[in-house]
Amino acid sequence: MGTAFGANLFLAAIILATNGFGVHGTSVGLDATARVAFLLFWSAYSGGALTTLFGAAFLPLKQHGRELGLAFAAALLVHLALVSWLCWIGSAPSIGVFLFFGPVAALTYSLALLSFGNLHTVLGPKLWQALRTIGMNVILYAFLKDLMQNPLHRGIWHLVEYLPFTTMAIAAPLLKLAAWSLRRRETRFNLHSGHCDPR
Repeated sequence: MGTAFGANLFLAAIILATNGFGVHGTSVGLDATARVAFLLFWSAYSGGALTTLFGAAFLPLKQHGRELGLAFAAALLVHLALVSWLCWIGSAPSIGVFLFFGPVAALTYSLALLSFGNLHTVLGPKLWQALRTIGMNVILYAFLKDLMQNPLHRGIWHLVEYLPFTTMAIAAPLLKLAAWSLRRRETRFNLHSGHCDPR
């Protein structure tokens, strides 16, 4: 968690030192820190599905899903700090950006807070699971909306640069669906095998 925050902060500092502290440098920093946060989130979101579909090679992602989620929340702090700086220098995003992404950020830190200790037990296992599932998908949708918004407004190179992240965002729920389908088939097969067992 601290490592993710420190790494993204260092990245932002290098970008600002290189490109300046104005609108351009801050925008470059926003793009870069958002992509780092996305990679951490994607790993937390998709780790379980990747393990189900492709085996033990991805098991560390599944085992450290909580830590990756907290690392995402920590890295996102740097991105939000750059948004604050953009507002401070007089180039604030539109109100629509805050109305959409503000609640998503609040949801992110609500999930992070509830994951500490036994705080989530006050919700009960079913409600906590539902909140996590809905919350993670809302965050994924926010990333996808950001990635897909006016993809050509900075030219073809920008589109190509963002294509891997957009592909990952689209693939993530499909991986979840495929993993769920595979687990369901395996459950049915095991039940059928049990019924057919002559013992």
